[in-house]
Amino acid sequence: MATKLIERTARFLETRLDRRGFLARGALAGTAVAVAPSEFILRPNSAYAAICNCNGSSCSCSATCCDGYTEFCCHTHPGNGNRCPPGTRLGGWWKVDGSNFCGGGPRYYMDCNASCGGCGCGGSGICSGSCSGTGCGCAHGDCGNRKSGCTGFRYGQCNNQIACLGPIVCRVVTCTAPWAIDPTCNTTVRVDEATRYHNRPCLQQSDNPFGAVDFVSDEKGALRLRGWVIDPNTGWPAYAHVYVDGAAVASTLAKLARPDVARRYPAYGPHHGFDITVPMSSGLHVVCVAAINHGPGNNQFLGCAFAYLSPEPFGALDLVQAKPGSTRITGWAADPDKGTGPISVHTYIDGRLHSATRADRYRPDIERAYPHLGPYHGFDATLPSSGGDHEVCVYAFNEGSGHNQRLGCRKVGQPFGNVDVVRDEGGAIRVSGWTIDPDTVDPIKVHVYIDGHATRSLDANRSRSDVERVYPEYGPAHGFNDLIPAVRGEHVVCVFAISHGRGTAEYLGWKKVVVA
Repeated sequence: MATKLIERTARFLETRLDRRGFLARGALAGTAVAVAPSEFILRPNSAYAAICNCNGSSCSCSATCCDGYTEFCCHTHPGNGNRCPPGTRLGGWWKVDGSNFCGGGPRYYMDCNASCGGCGCGGSGICSGSCSGTGCGCAHGDCGNRKSGCTGFRYGQCNNQIACLGPIVCRVVTCTAPWAIDPTCNTTVRVDEATRYHNRPCLQQSDNPFGAVDFVSDEKGALRLRGWVIDPNTGWPAYAHVYVDGAAVASTLAKLARPDVARRYPAYGPHHGFDITVPMSSGLHVVCVAAINHGPGNNQFLGCAFAYLSPEPFGALDLVQAKPGSTRITGWAADPDKGTGPISVHTYIDGRLHSATRADRYRPDIERAYPHLGPYHGFDATLPSSGGDHEVCVYAFNEGSGHNQRLGCRKVGQPFGNVDVVRDEGGAIRVSGWTIDPDTVDPIKVHVYIDGHATRSLDANRSRSDVERVYPEYGPAHGFNDLIPAVRGEHVVCVFAISHGRGTAEYLGWKKVVVA
């Protein structure tokens, strides 16, 4: 009679609970029927708790330790929070509908089973506590705590790729669906209303998200914020919201890898970082970042700070290049007050305003550095200019609050070049190189000094195809190469390029040489 009752009850449980066949027909059902038959038969979903079993302790059957359920992980492992502790895996879950703890929504209870290591478990899917190294008793040895490491059972919706799991070490309870926490869990529903009011203060204490704002910087028309957020209710990344002067302006998912956070909170994994750039007007602002709660708990401010964004335009002068009868300038400029709109740059030559150029050329490198400003902030202009030496200065022209900003000044008009060779060639010194005067395409002269004395004047008119490749507008005829007789001994050789027109001589370099 008892055997038939156990078999019928187990088959009924399988339709309701889908527990593993061996467990449904085996020790759990048998013990429940033997110890509490009426409760087990009438309330099959509470079979998990039907057995008063204090596992050899001296606790009375009315003690919390004897109610048949396992203690919460946030209580057994307080440093790990409301998560499965290291060395355990989710073995399955059930839910309670309409729980007061989840605002009327479902509350999920998840079993954290011990790992079996190399132990086998036969067809049950559960290895013994002695095999897994899991002790059994009241959590922290207190009859007022539920048991830990005693129940060999798994509902079976999670980690089915693992054939063997040990006893249940503790339980995780959240308002977040298990498959959103651990992707190995499936959505097969199990219900145990008897756990509706199971709770611990640590569950509420650990529900609020937490994190930090690590870095705040002025990005010229925007504010960049970096930090991290963890929500204990879910293993997925949480959201961070940015507030400026009390108004919500941006939201970002904290999903970037943060190995440093993972080392500090290993139970939550590494992907909880955020790095967001928020466009912002110039001036003083109060900037706050809040971690957005998922499930039970509340949103939490991670921090607030004053931030001053400069209204001044900015940019760079990349190139000032003298050409025959002109000067080329290139670079970029932007004004935070204009956002993605282009501004003007003003060029001064020898202290006088020469021209205004619109900085509206496509510069994808600027957009990569300042995505909120867009790419159209480059300039590239060739300006008429006379020969000779000049100082060229370029300013970013301010179009809102703030002042014009100098991007840079350069000297132009001086000859330039290089001394490639100075060497002894048996009673003479070989001197070769190249030089260009930016005011002309014609060759210029170079003067060679040996030991401080003017010794030779050379025409830099030899063909240098390598120079032409770098400066094609000047052509190839800018090389010099000559043998200069010299007495035996050590000598210092200096070479000067002689400017065409109003410029001055430019020192190209010097070298020591020993004539044998």
